[in-house]
Amino acid sequence: MQTEYRQTTLGSMQPHRATVRTQLAVDPGNRFTKWIDCQTAVRSIPSYVKELSDWEEGGSDGQSYEIALDGKRYLVGRLAQLMGGLPAFESGKADLAHLLILPALASDSPQRIERLVIPTPDSRNQATIAKLKELETTIEFSVNGHDCLTTIRSVSAVDECRGAYDLALGRQMWRYPNNPNGVLDIGGGTAIARLFAPGGALLRDADIVLPGTSHLAQRLAAAILPKVGTTADAGSLMDSIAANNFIYGNTEIDFSREFVAVRDAWTADIRAKLKANWAKYLPSLGELVVIGGSASLLQPMCEASKGRFKVAPRPQFFNLYGLNKEIN
Repeated sequence: MQTEYRQTTLGSMQPHRATVRTQLAVDPGNRFTKWIDCQTAVRSIPSYVKELSDWEEGGSDGQSYEIALDGKRYLVGRLAQLMGGLPAFESGKADLAHLLILPALASDSPQRIERLVIPTPDSRNQATIAKLKELETTIEFSVNGHDCLTTIRSVSAVDECRGAYDLALGRQMWRYPNNPNGVLDIGGGTAIARLFAPGGALLRDADIVLPGTSHLAQRLAAAILPKVGTTADAGSLMDSIAANNFIYGNTEIDFSREFVAVRDAWTADIRAKLKANWAKYLPSLGELVVIGGSASLLQPMCEASKGRFKVAPRPQFFNLYGLNKEIN
């Protein structure tokens, strides 16, 4: 998807007239888009986008934004999900990132962001870098009817898991800092496991891409097909799992029994792939920190490791805190 941003028609923006933010980290994930706002509050909205037709009404709430960009209107967040918008875990977060990040760029006055940090699966991917570099411009848009003008000086792509590793290191969470330590990020579309050498160098040959919670939801949809009668919506299943109620949508269909079986099989697949791909590192591996909004699903695996694997505090935002250099 090629995106072209209009240059501002609101007049010349002088540096001394713009609010300057030295750095802003935004994580447009497969399930949720997350950032830390100007008041240092963590914000999180579902990663759904719906383009609105002329006849469709928009709206906003605590987890939804109506965006206007280049003559088009979009909903981003919860309302986009409710109105059948595109989920990032299906369409690809890279193609929606230019819209998902706009709520984080909203400001009451013109602003300049010196460095916009966005995590990506592989910071060496030139196609991804080129797409992100398109954001290095002045963007004129509106959020919930409020006109915004933002200039982005530089976009930095950072490998996913890097922020989490650095934050754990800063908090002295690694009990064996002189050994390789790992981060497992359980995302919606995929999960990624990475190892870092002492000192923080990424061990690229140890990168593993694993099935994320959307794959778990697809397996679960197949398991409960006899109960539901049709293929269950993956997003609705993941919402129910996150809420820990295991009821499908607004029905009374309980899928808790099927969930346990599917989760255990999904966890076993992850454990087997870690063991196979990290065979040469396992004897010296220090610890593995599990992050992401679905990290708690791997709590049984962490307990079985007798402390070697552990779920990070506030796992959904742990990587974001590291990218922002925040100690929370």
